[in-house]
Amino acid sequence: MENYLIDYHLNGHKKYFDFYLFVNPLGRKCYYSEQEINKASKIISSKTDINILCIHNEKILNEFMQRLGIHNPSLKVRNDLYCKLYKAALAVKAAHFQGKRKGRHFLKELQRNIYSDLSILNEDLIMEVAVNNGLDPDLFYDDFHSDYTKELYFNDLKIAEAMGVESTPSLVIFDSSSDDEGILLEDHVTYDSVLEHLDSLFKSQCQEYSDDSGPHLNIIK
Repeated sequence: MENYLIDYHLNGHKKYFDFYLFVNPLGRKCYYSEQEINKASKIISSKTDINILCIHNEKILNEFMQRLGIHNPSLKVRNDLYCKLYKAALAVKAAHFQGKRKGRHFLKELQRNIYSDLSILNEDLIMEVAVNNGLDPDLFYDDFHSDYTKELYFNDLKIAEAMGVESTPSLVIFDSSSDDEGILLEDHVTYDSVLEHLDSLFKSQCQEYSDDSGPHLNIIK
């Protein structure tokens, strides 16, 4: 079934979805989830607003080190990796100031650059990725080092906490056309899991209606 779209309607009203994907900006698994989210959004005819927020905390750091095969790290190794996560998150936030699309491209290219060698991540590489992705380097540099960027980043951490997000990758899906609570997907964020949870969200809303002409899901070829 190539070239088809999933069309969500409820009682004649088109659905609108907000995706909040929380990622470790250096994580390979998060890079994969970002691609899966984009793939899923392309098959949904409903409007989807994708928000990618970089976060880090002690749990995320510990899980990341396990995935990297780092066991019983020294304090220096731990602090170095923690700083890399923090700096990368600030860089992505700064890139987003020049447009959401540019911010997402910056994150993708940064992840590609350090995919096989995390040790090369430093400020020179961050600036190189910014320039190669069409960002204004002077503006990016100022934003990257600004207190305002740090303030917004810590606000993202509060958003993650409020949504019950503790690890990455995690996806929270909201139906912006209803007041229902969001659905949280943790760890296993894939194309299939996104569509399955959207169907689950839609079916739960369908149960609130009893008329046959109300809720329906269309496949548009």
